[in-house]
Amino acid sequence: MDRQRGSARSQWLVFVAVGAVSAGAALWLNRPPSAWDASALHTESAASSAQTALASSKDMAASTSMADALPASLEGSSPPHLPTDGRGHLARTRAVRDFFDYFLTTQSEISAATLDALVRRQVAAQLDGTPAADEAVAVWQRYNAYLMALAQVPQNSPAQSGAKLDLDALQLSLDQRDALGTRLMGEWNEPFFGAESQQQHTDLARLRIASDGALSAAQKAARLAALDAALPPETRAAHERARQQQAALDAIGQAQKQGGSLDTMRAQITQTLGPEAAQRVVQMQQADDAWQARYADYSNQRAQIDKQDLPPQQRDAQIAQLRQQFFRNPSDAMRAASLDRGSGSGN
Repeated sequence: MDRQRGSARSQWLVFVAVGAVSAGAALWLNRPPSAWDASALHTESAASSAQTALASSKDMAASTSMADALPASLEGSSPPHLPTDGRGHLARTRAVRDFFDYFLTTQSEISAATLDALVRRQVAAQLDGTPAADEAVAVWQRYNAYLMALAQVPQNSPAQSGAKLDLDALQLSLDQRDALGTRLMGEWNEPFFGAESQQQHTDLARLRIASDGALSAAQKAARLAALDAALPPETRAAHERARQQQAALDAIGQAQKQGGSLDTMRAQITQTLGPEAAQRVVQMQQADDAWQARYADYSNQRAQIDKQDLPPQQRDAQIAQLRQQFFRNPSDAMRAASLDRGSGSGN
């Protein structure tokens, strides 16, 4: 557990210092679309199964009272903003998917009917009285249909064929996902998945070049450079941030492995990323050390509540109140709740 927390802490420091960019090449094909992350430290991910069905009006009525409040894992946070185009219509941007993915992180906590009712109520809370409200519900229905269809696609085991990646299986999985998006999401396919799909196809192209035994090292380097040069500027910038992130992770991991002081960490990271990045990482480390000390005090008091053998509802209420006292910032409260759940003592 300490090792896991240390790894998560290192990555969080890097996210704040140099920006987080996912650079995976194969993992993205073995999971549903990534869900909105409430903060760099929010460790809850979207459920891997996308078995979400739209509720009937009877089911929705029965679950309305349960949808009044956010589920436990979202306590202390606020839903992303649903964007409009200035004329009352829903803007076709990735932010709309982020709104839905925020609620989809709760699939393992609440029923499909409750989730559907919750999303509809939250849409109404933001957009009621505008055409965008009905448009958002329609997109939510499309997204559900897409996720349900994606869950039914047979797994082609693309990750491994012996000790070697099966690039053709990766390509097939990508093509199947793209086809589903085009068919079921329509004009929303590009804003929801366009950038992600382009990144995945580029990653696959890089894998093909790197694994081509007929190419020399110089030829591979030339083809990879040409591939990068053809990418949009924003994608090239994302790749650079990914390289910076990995370099920072390596530097921080080495510094923490050696158990040196903050000054030692600063010196090591300066050599890799420069003085400004090193200063940001050290400041984040200091802030995180202070946060960990606060969490330790909170945990001690929470343990005292656990010892009282209270009814579950009363115990949960007291822990929630205690957490609010220690962590007034919503993202800090979510981080504490996540660690509670990870240790098996959360409410």
